[in-house]
Amino acid sequence: MESAILEVGRRRVVMECPAGISSLHSIGRIQAFPPLRAWLQKLDQGIEVSKLTIQSVDAFRGGRIGFVKLSSDARCSGARIPGIVFLRGPSAAVLLMLRLGGSDGDKRRVPSYLDSGYAVMVEQARAAVGEAALLELPAGMDDGGGVCTAVREVMEETGVAIEAKALVELGGGVYPSPGACDETMRLYACEKVVTSDELARVKDRLGGCRAEGEAITVRLVRICDLWQRTLDMKAMAALYLWDRHTQAQM
Repeated sequence: MESAILEVGRRRVVMECPAGISSLHSIGRIQAFPPLRAWLQKLDQGIEVSKLTIQSVDAFRGGRIGFVKLSSDARCSGARIPGIVFLRGPSAAVLLMLRLGGSDGDKRRVPSYLDSGYAVMVEQARAAVGEAALLELPAGMDDGGGVCTAVREVMEETGVAIEAKALVELGGGVYPSPGACDETMRLYACEKVVTSDELARVKDRLGGCRAEGEAITVRLVRICDLWQRTLDMKAMAALYLWDRHTQAQM
């Protein structure tokens, strides 16, 4: 077992790493993993962490660390709390709504359950939930680009070009799975007017970055039907926040 002292802000934490992991990923590289440092930095003062034990490290193609799973000796008000943490960092997702051209946008301000526009979804296999074809919002890890990350992910996964200024940020971010994961997801909405030919080109398009192992099919779903068509938390949260946003604009 290799160990090191990790210092972030005022915190000094002992980090232990099994030899089988540190032989593949140096303890220095793990210490420098941005989501690990960000997690320690944002810990509430009421939570004390004295030791971390690295359990697994996964790297992307090219060697860049993508995910770290660890156990922590974590306490709140002196009592031990569950300390398993899966670190992956922030992400972004976009509720992209396509509408056939010609109509005044203000006339479309109806609740999502009445909206006849189309949500652009991506269909892909998700081993973690045992789904061969899960419908989701376009999303990806945020490498610090913020809005630019959202624009890039939409283009990579769906082939639809959008402008950063057309994105509406829906709140300040949500925690998809706070029981074990550090991920904070920023949700955006974007409306785009298209022709019927453009709509047809998007439907059932093959998308995603094949070099990263993505095999995606683009699906168009009526916005009013979306809540019944997917179990994707991103889509459910974005629909709700979009409704709140449009109501506030009335």
